[in-house]
Amino acid sequence: MIIIGERINATRKSVARAIEKKDAAFIQEEVKKQRQAGAHYLDLNAGLGRGKEKEDLTWLLETVQQVDQGALALDSSDPAVLTACLPLVKNQDVMINSINGEEKRIAGLLPLLKTNPGVKLVVLTMDDTGIPDSAEKRVAIAERLINLLCQETSLPVENLYVDCLVQPISVDTRNGLIFLQAIKDLKKLHPRVKTTCGLSNVSFGLPQRKKINQYFLVVSLACGLDSAIIDPTDKEIQEAICISQTVLGQDEYCLNYITFCRQQG
Repeated sequence: MIIIGERINATRKSVARAIEKKDAAFIQEEVKKQRQAGAHYLDLNAGLGRGKEKEDLTWLLETVQQVDQGALALDSSDPAVLTACLPLVKNQDVMINSINGEEKRIAGLLPLLKTNPGVKLVVLTMDDTGIPDSAEKRVAIAERLINLLCQETSLPVENLYVDCLVQPISVDTRNGLIFLQAIKDLKKLHPRVKTTCGLSNVSFGLPQRKKINQYFLVVSLACGLDSAIIDPTDKEIQEAICISQTVLGQDEYCLNYITFCRQQG
């Protein structure tokens, strides 16, 4: 499973303060924690809503890359910010988070994607009408975007990470089932496309959120989830990933599970 570390995000108050105060030590410690916990990508979000996202994300990139040369995910809804910051990423394995079916978003990002055919891309199953309330409609948006991107850019289909958008079950108890059905249907149609999600959205508004996240991840992996934007330092989530992959036949000779158990003492 591909882990995208979620901790360097301006929606977290501690990260927002660090960005505002240019506290490099705090950010670099978050980098080290997530890499040590097994994050394949680090998601960088500097959207503080103060009109300085390009400058803030540039600073984040410089700060992170002083101590780490691993793969990164640039998390912004502004094509101009992504266009300015993408050339600053030193590792060629880089992800853009994200594109969706909104016409303005597509028009803004296509020129960047055409000139950067090696990027990974998170594809959100929403459009100008919002997030659909059915798996069928979300898959339809995904198919439209997959076809468009394959026709208009040189991105390999394996570089697309479709996010079928987990929504809180506290709002509608069907939300988990809609997401799970969408990724199952999508993988049948496009087995080479990868799937991802912002896992913790499922438990918003409920007590003991980590438990819900843990069990939802197990079910999602069984339905075809390839990746997730999570807190890699969460030991329960790491345990869930390890055991799930073992019972799903994704851990040859159970070696990863045995190693995990030994590391736990």
